[in-house]
Amino acid sequence: MARVNVSQSANIEQLVNQLSNISTNLGGGSSSNNNSTTCPPNTPGTLREVLCSLVGEPVQVTTPFGVVDGTLLSVQSDYIVIIDDTGSQVLVRLENIETVNEL
Repeated sequence: MARVNVSQSANIEQLVNQLSNISTNLGGGSSSNNNSTTCPPNTPGTLREVLCSLVGEPVQVTTPFGVVDGTLLSVQSDYIVIIDDTGSQVLVRLENIETVNEL
């Protein structure tokens, strides 16, 4: 079992805080081409925020073209990435999502 001393633990915590600040700064810009994958930490209020809270979870997404089941891998600015049962990545545009259910 690896031992981590107090100094190493403080360094790790400082690095985590720096990464969090960088992520916040990158996602907080006013750029019209915001492709940030950073999800807000607040209670979900939009479809994108709900999806962000489900990253890494098994989901069922209903679209006008059918139902997609799998693990939600990523939430991008205008689409999501799901890994289905076969291991294939399925991209679904946010505008085509009708319902989302956690499985």
